[in-house]
Amino acid sequence: MSSVSTFAQIAIDQSSHYSNCSPEQALTYACEDLVDNELGSRNFSSSHLEDWMQHVCSREDLDMPQIIVRRSSPTVLASADIESHSICVRGKTTTAATVLHEIAHISVGVDSHGVLFRDELIRLARAHISIDYAALLHGVFSTAGLEMSSWAASASQR
Repeated sequence: MSSVSTFAQIAIDQSSHYSNCSPEQALTYACEDLVDNELGSRNFSSSHLEDWMQHVCSREDLDMPQIIVRRSSPTVLASADIESHSICVRGKTTTAATVLHEIAHISVGVDSHGVLFRDELIRLARAHISIDYAALLHGVFSTAGLEMSSWAASASQR
């Protein structure tokens, strides 16, 4: 595995490939994609996704969002609609990382990809993927220049 600084530089370089995004959003996506490509996260078929999401939401004391499954898209893996409390997943399969990204939006109630969102994503990844995954993601976010709370703040307080 490469060093965190190497991953951060790759993410910075790759962030230009995310069109129609703010620089912060593009860098957030690039960091997430890089970590998921390196460490991976569980794949779910759309038929098994609801059970896992129910488990996550129950553990996090969140109301279960409505799940909408649509045809795959070359540019959008999933999306969250805060107002309708729903998550739209694109394609027949999705990853735990993608779903937790959308749950983080629902949990904090923001569409943006700022520090509040990233902190929640790290906390969710730590609880529902692995500590190693969350630690690498936190390190890449921080080293790439994205504002983050301390690693200790990502430990679940529930």
